[in-house]
Amino acid sequence: MKKFVLVVLMMFSIFSINVLAQEEYLKGKILKLEDCLSPEEEVEELKEIMLYSVVIAEGPREGNTILVEFPIYREEAFNINVKEGDRVVLYYEVDDEGNEKYYIADIDKRMDILYLTGIFVLIVLLLAKFKGFKAMIALLLVILFIYKFFLPGIILGYSPILLSVVVALFASVVTIYLMTGFNRKGVVAIIGSFGGVIIAGALSYTFVNTMRLTGYVTTETLNYASMLGNIKVKEMISAGVILGSMGAVMDVAMSIASALNELKEKNRDIHRKELFYSGMRIGSDIIGTMINTLILAYIGSSLMTSIFIYMQKDQYPSIRILNFESIVVEILRALCGSIGILIAVPVTAYIAAKIYSKK
Repeated sequence: MKKFVLVVLMMFSIFSINVLAQEEYLKGKILKLEDCLSPEEEVEELKEIMLYSVVIAEGPREGNTILVEFPIYREEAFNINVKEGDRVVLYYEVDDEGNEKYYIADIDKRMDILYLTGIFVLIVLLLAKFKGFKAMIALLLVILFIYKFFLPGIILGYSPILLSVVVALFASVVTIYLMTGFNRKGVVAIIGSFGGVIIAGALSYTFVNTMRLTGYVTTETLNYASMLGNIKVKEMISAGVILGSMGAVMDVAMSIASALNELKEKNRDIHRKELFYSGMRIGSDIIGTMINTLILAYIGSSLMTSIFIYMQKDQYPSIRILNFESIVVEILRALCGSIGILIAVPVTAYIAAKIYSKK
């Protein structure tokens, strides 16, 4: 318990999130719709202009009520659906004459995120109790580590693959340590998960180079190419594979390590070879569901891309579709991550049989 408290204190002393105040963005709340105006000029895309009274909810102008023009476009995809009582994000600018102009930039979704996070935390605590609390601490530590170490390192020009390996090792050590401690079971799970992730990363790196991928997967990446500077964009694909597969691989390694530890505890005389084969049989039952989980997760994250490809399947032959970089990268991530899971099974089973058989 003392070690756990020490880890928590170290977390808050080492990591600190600096919240930078963005003065041009403020939170506000829509009070009511004052008027509906027609555009002064004939603009084909613009349908009408709604005039809302909005109260500013933060900053030196907190409590002030302002009138904000909100354009409604004929194309529904361009509209933000706002209504009276909504919390909104206000953007303001000052013109050359010193007059302030306010706009509704978006719906303020922070409270909804907070509610959803609260539901998540509550369910974890109800079902897993203190272990669930430790799991959330581990998750928070990993997120902070990514925010304070991984992302700044990539921007400074360091290798994303190397940094992702460090993050994967950190995540496995912290998570498994908080769950089980540095006992034999924890060490086996760490080695097994790290081995599977390294293989997945190495495979992705190899095929990224053999397939001549650039890393500019989306149009957003191309649009912001000038901002990427020293970032090794191509290596971001392999880094994504390593981080994306880490959770699933760790789950498999921990399950096998825990199951074999129980077998050894129940039967001290079990032979190393039999312990290994037991791990392989346990792993074969886990593999099917975990591979489905990983591949379906990647399909879900690129669902719109899949829909666009399906809608244009008659316009493009398979030889063209299977050479779109966005499609190739998703296939690469899914297959390399799944191979990482497969490799984690024999690695974990072998390490467990080796370590558990020692006196």
